Amino acid sequence: MTYKVTALGDVTFRAYVRGQKLLVVGGAVGVRPVESEEWITLRAGESREGLGLVLGISPRSLPQQPVIHISGIPMVLMPSYSPQTLPKDFFGLLRLEAEAK
Repeated sequence: MTYKVTALGDVTFRAYVRGQKLLVVGGAVGVRPVESEEWITLRAGESREGLGLVLGISPRSLPQQPVIHISGIPMVLMPSYSPQTLPKDFFGLLRLEAEAK
């Protein structure tokens, strides 16, 4: 499942981003898909498509909310969601939509 995030205000959030990693196997070069957590910053009105699971929002974007540390990374956790409950706005800062496969 991939997601689209549209910023309703300036926001920094943490999500899984899909990419590729080059591999050399037996002298041949190949590509393997990978997914890693990254901080993403969007200005109001900007969108980002093709994201994996959206985990949380930077405490700088939501200073009034409680902060949780996951593997040493501080963030404001996203309330639970599923593709069936989307599109949905979170904290007045971002709109999350499930993308069709």
